[in-house]
Amino acid sequence: MKINFKHSLAIVLLSLFTFSSHAADLTASVKERLAQPGVLRGDFEQNKQVSGFKKPLVSRGDFLVARDLGVLWRTKTPFASTLKLSRDEIVATQDGAVAFRLSASKEPSVRMINGLLFSLMNGDVSSLGELFKIEGGVNGKAWQLTLTPRQAALGKIMRKIELSGDQFVRRILLDEANGDQTAIHLSAQNTEPAKLSSEEHTRFE
Repeated sequence: MKINFKHSLAIVLLSLFTFSSHAADLTASVKERLAQPGVLRGDFEQNKQVSGFKKPLVSRGDFLVARDLGVLWRTKTPFASTLKLSRDEIVATQDGAVAFRLSASKEPSVRMINGLLFSLMNGDVSSLGELFKIEGGVNGKAWQLTLTPRQAALGKIMRKIELSGDQFVRRILLDEANGDQTAIHLSAQNTEPAKLSSEEHTRFE
């Protein structure tokens, strides 16, 4: 089974935000609650409901976020694959071979996606106001956001994105423009050890 870029992209679109006084207050409140570690590890389960099919496509794996290097999404079931994101490119591998490589210098969508990703990693949620209209709220340590694309190009991919969590993002719901819907549940997030192991460094090479 070959990796589908749009399917892989669903995992990547982890995060985003907007203006108006209410939205500014909201994003500030969410930023206060979100942990912003240098290294974050965790597990994910993705349920993708494809329009016209009764049963969702379910995949599971783990992820690794390194603030200075990027993000690795490693799918373990039903098929093994890895998606690596850095500031410069997105690279997908399967069975030890590169399935696709997209350069940020040549693909505007890669530049946009990576910009969103690194903004979240750095806790700079307010910088994304040009891309999304934000609604939502906070309740104690918990928060939830609904993000609606402002730009037509992004609107062709996503109708809206729903995020919820506490000190970490716990759930992402992607309502895609083609009628598909993807729910991603993130669990077992941990920040220790605070530095990457030599094996983890190698995975980013």
